[in-house]
Amino acid sequence: MIDPTMPSGTHEALWQMFCSGPVWDGDLVCKTSRTWLVNNGLAFRAAGFNSLTSNGVDMAVSLEMDRRKEREGAHN
Repeated sequence: MIDPTMPSGTHEALWQMFCSGPVWDGDLVCKTSRTWLVNNGLAFRAAGFNSLTSNGVDMAVSLEMDRRKEREGAHN
């Protein structure tokens, strides 16, 4: 499900929004990647915050970010 036209930081921006969303603009790892996610219907912006759409969540789950979140959460 990864698109070869994705900017290099998109995976990390997707992870940040999946794990910690909604994310304030100033805390984003990459605004270019966020814009790519928004333009492709995977994220949205509202009142200075960024969050995943249901399609963005589906993409994150297809990349097994849900499992990563569980693993990393178990160590905190």
